[in-house]
Amino acid sequence: MLSTPPAARRRTRWLATTVLAAFAACAVGTGPAAAAMAPTPSAPPRLSAPLEPCTYDGAPAGARCGTVEVALDRANPGRGTTRVGFAFLPRRDQSQPSLGTVVPNPGGPGAPASRFVNYAGLLAPLLDRRDLLLVDPRGIGLSQQIRCKAMTDPLAGFSHPELVAAIGACGRELGSKAGLYGSAAVADDMDAVRQVLGLDRLDLWGDSYGTYLMTVYAARYPQHVHSVVLSGSYPIAFDTFGRDRLDAAMRAIRLICARTRSCDGDAVMRDLAQVAARLRSHPVRFTVATGSRTYRATLDEAALASVVYARGERTISAALPSALANAAAGDLDPLKRLASLVMRDVAGLTQNPAFNATAFAAVMCHDYPRAFRYQDPPAVRRADYRRALSALGPSAFGPFSAAGWTAAGFEGADLCIEWPNDPTAAAPVATDRPLPDVPVLVLSGDLDANTPSGAGRETAAQFPHAIFAEVANAGHTPSGDPCALALAIGFVKTLSADAGACLRTGTPPPVPGRAAVRGAQLPPARAAATSAVRRALGLVGATAEDLVQQSGAVRAWGAADGLRGGRYAADTATPGAITLKAVRVVRDASVSGTLAPGTGQQLIGTLRLSGPGVAPGRLQVRIAPGTGAGHATGTLGGHAVDLDFQLEGGQ
Repeated sequence: MLSTPPAARRRTRWLATTVLAAFAACAVGTGPAAAAMAPTPSAPPRLSAPLEPCTYDGAPAGARCGTVEVALDRANPGRGTTRVGFAFLPRRDQSQPSLGTVVPNPGGPGAPASRFVNYAGLLAPLLDRRDLLLVDPRGIGLSQQIRCKAMTDPLAGFSHPELVAAIGACGRELGSKAGLYGSAAVADDMDAVRQVLGLDRLDLWGDSYGTYLMTVYAARYPQHVHSVVLSGSYPIAFDTFGRDRLDAAMRAIRLICARTRSCDGDAVMRDLAQVAARLRSHPVRFTVATGSRTYRATLDEAALASVVYARGERTISAALPSALANAAAGDLDPLKRLASLVMRDVAGLTQNPAFNATAFAAVMCHDYPRAFRYQDPPAVRRADYRRALSALGPSAFGPFSAAGWTAAGFEGADLCIEWPNDPTAAAPVATDRPLPDVPVLVLSGDLDANTPSGAGRETAAQFPHAIFAEVANAGHTPSGDPCALALAIGFVKTLSADAGACLRTGTPPPVPGRAAVRGAQLPPARAAATSAVRRALGLVGATAEDLVQQSGAVRAWGAADGLRGGRYAADTATPGAITLKAVRVVRDASVSGTLAPGTGQQLIGTLRLSGPGVAPGRLQVRIAPGTGAGHATGTLGGHAVDLDFQLEGGQ
C-alpha cells in the first residue's frame, strides 16, 4: 500500500530563471544518456502563413491560429517536413507587459491542447497578465495529422489481445515514420512555436501524459521555463508492469470505504480475491451494445483488473465494493456493467474526433519502458517479457495473476510487443541524473490508480527542489479539484505552494448499495400509496438511475444495455430522448417507453411496466434522479395513480 505523506507543511522559493539556465547548461553533460536530453540542431522554424482568427469548434474568443513548418526528422532533414498547429490567446490586460505564457497539454498521448480541455476557462485567473499558447503535438488536432486504419475500429480496445494486435498493425502502417512522433520531437516542436512567436518565459502545465511531455520540455529547454505544474504525473522511468497502479487501486478502494463508512475495505479485498480466482478459471461471456453492433465480450480476470484499475476514475472505484459483493454471491451483472463501461471508455477513444489513437500508440511505443527489445524477433520478445514477469515472483500482483493484471489496460506491459523495430526508441530524458532545477509543483490525487501518488513522488524526485502535494478524494488529473487548482494557480504566480493544503479537502464519491436481484428487493418509493405502487415507483426510480449511468454510452454509441437485460437506444425523432426497450434492472420486471430531458435535471416520459415482480401499468413520469423527487400519473395494477413520490437516497 502507498503511504500518506506527513501533514507537515512545506514552502519553497526558487532561484531566478537566469541562474537556473546557467545550472541547466552545466547539468546536461555529455555522453549517450545526455544525448537523449539535448535538442538536435536544425534549420530555424518558420510560420507556414500569417496568424488568423481561430475558427475551430471551442476555440477561445480572441485566439489566433497558425502552423509552423518543422523537420519531420531533425536528425535527417531530407525526409521532409510536418506542420505543427497552435492557438495563441493574448493576455487580457494589454496595458502592461506580459508576465509570460502558459503552455498546457491535456495528456493522452493523442489529445490536442486546442480542444480537449477548456484551458482558457480553467486557467482564467492567470490570463490577465499571461498569454495562453495551445500547441497540438505533431500528428494530431490542428497539426498535420496521422491516422492508422488499425486504430479506427471502434471495437479494437474491447480486449487486450485485440488492442495489442491493433497497435502492432498501426506501427507497420506507419513504417519508417513510426519513430518520429515521440515526446522529444514534440518538445522540440513546442520550442519551435515558441521561437517563431518570440516568446521566452513559459509556465508549463501538464495533465496526465502532459506531465511526461512537460518534463521532457523542461529537460531540453530549461532556460525558457518559469514554472512547471504537473497534475496526475508519472516519472520517465515508470514501472512497465503497473505494480504501483495495483497498490494505488487497492488503496483508493480502502480510502473510499473508510471515508464514506459505506463498506469494509477488508471485506472488499476478500471479495476481490474470490471473484478474481473464479474468473481466472471460469470466465463468462456477455454482450455489450455498441450502437448497431453487439460485441461479444468476456468477463475474465483481465476484465476485472481493468475495472479495478479504472484509469483512475474514482466513481468506478466507488462502485466496485457493491459490485464485488454481488459477484461473490453469484450475481455478476453489476460487474459486467462496470466492465462494459471501461471497455467502451477505452474503445470509444477511437470514436472521439478530438483524440488521435495513432499518436497515442506512436508515443507510447517509442518512449515508454519495455521488458523486451524491438530488434529481437517476436518469439524472443515474448520469451523475454515472460521471463521478466516470472522474475517478480507469483505474489507480485496479488490477488491477480501476472497475466491478469498486466492486461488491465495501462500503458506499458506488452501493449507494444508487436510494434516494428525502432532503433531510435528510448526514454526521451536521461534517467541517471537529476533534471534541471526549475520550479515544479507535482499534484497527485489520493484516489488515482492511473498516475498514483507514488508515481507523483517519483516525478518530484527527478527535480532537485520540486514540491509534491497530494490531493484528498481526487482521482486522475487533480487539477480539476478546487483546492488543487487554486494551489497550482498560486504556484504559477508565486513559485511557492503549501504541500499540505489539500490533504483534508474534497468529498469521497458515494458508494452505491448492492443491486437488487428481484423486484421485491428494490427499496420502495416514499408516497401516499399502497406497497405495490410504492414498489413499482421504486422500479421506475432504479431504471432512471440506470439510464443516467448509461446515458454517456448512448450518446457515444447510440445504444447501451440495461443492467440485467433490454436496451437503451437514442430516439432519432426527439433530440436527447432515449428509448427503453424491455429494460431490466431486476430479473423479474421490465420497463419500456421513452424518457427525455425536462426542465432542470428532470427526466420526463411515458413508461410501461411489466413482469411478475411489479404491478403492471402505464405511467407518465417526471423524475429527477439526482434528488429522487418525482411525480407519476396513469395506472398501476388496474388502479389510477396521480401522486408525488420520493426515492430512497434522494436529497
